[in-house]
Amino acid sequence: MIEGVEVCAVPFEFKAAAGAAGAEGIVEGYGSVFGNVDSHGDVILPGAFAKSIAERKAQGRTLPMHVMHGIFGGDGVPAGVWNDVQEDGKGLRVKGKISGVNTDAGQLLYQRVKDGALGGLSIGYSVPDGGSSKMSEPGGPKRQIKQANLFEVSLVDDPSNALARVAELKHRSGGEYKATIQATAAIQAVANALKIYQASLKGSDAPTADERQQLLAYLQDAYEALTGSRMPESLKAAMGSPTSKSDFDKAMDQAMSDMMRGMSDASMTGDPDHDFLAMMIPHHQGAIAMAQAEIAHGKSPAAIALAHSIVSAQTGQIASMRDMLSGKKSAPLIPDEMKSIVSGLRAAIGSVPKSSGLIPSGLDNFSLS
Repeated sequence: MIEGVEVCAVPFEFKAAAGAAGAEGIVEGYGSVFGNVDSHGDVILPGAFAKSIAERKAQGRTLPMHVMHGIFGGDGVPAGVWNDVQEDGKGLRVKGKISGVNTDAGQLLYQRVKDGALGGLSIGYSVPDGGSSKMSEPGGPKRQIKQANLFEVSLVDDPSNALARVAELKHRSGGEYKATIQATAAIQAVANALKIYQASLKGSDAPTADERQQLLAYLQDAYEALTGSRMPESLKAAMGSPTSKSDFDKAMDQAMSDMMRGMSDASMTGDPDHDFLAMMIPHHQGAIAMAQAEIAHGKSPAAIALAHSIVSAQTGQIASMRDMLSGKKSAPLIPDEMKSIVSGLRAAIGSVPKSSGLIPSGLDNFSLS
């Protein structure tokens, strides 16, 4: 069984709706009753599901309805959906709809609920770090659950049997149980990872070392939910450890991140000249940042010298492009390499040529400085 995933069965708290609503497969009940001690000695406290419910609503995700958690006759495929999930003074109240009641399979499932063959509910959930506390009072509950991540609510059979199965379900292997919870657990883990990724895109800095470690932890959870086993160390190593990166690698990562963000955020007007300049400025800024990383950490004198020339040339080009965007007319900058070419031509010719066509018009009176 995937570590941390538990179940809690609640008897005599479930009913099918009457009349037209019932014909549509509407069912409701309590997936958890606060203060009820289950067969494993756990008691769930009011407010335990509030955060999980709020996160699902914010993400537009409904809660799946299963049969027997996908075990003991269930096939792991959702039987419907709980589209109204909330806490009240009694417990976790759910209302939902059995899918396909106009089919033989859906109608049979609904009749089993109506007849009491499936007369109880049971929740699949996990307890995050710090979400529970151990109890020591003799004869009392062993653990109080203050926060729980809700994965699914199942239709279950005779409550006495369901309660007897809670302890067994908590000890069953993942091979039998993962079919029920792998999708919801994986979706939640990936959603958490995406939150970190999206937050890093909105900020001005790359993800911190702590954020990257947390991102890796969520991806590990998703891997486990889909495979039933922890992510191999070799795969974790392949994903990279931020603490193992050199200062140069970090500087290059930051340069790339800033450049891509700047180009993505550039204001586009539809005017090719404007849009070209707006995109090229952050592109050149990225080149300058990379060159500065080489200056700070490089070893080759030739490479460092080239990096200095890049900083000088592209700083001037950025200033020129900004002037163009603001409407100023700047004299185009002559790169050092062009100066060298012109000097070579003059040396080869021996003197300043007249209009011979060897040197482009406008450069025959050019003076190096």
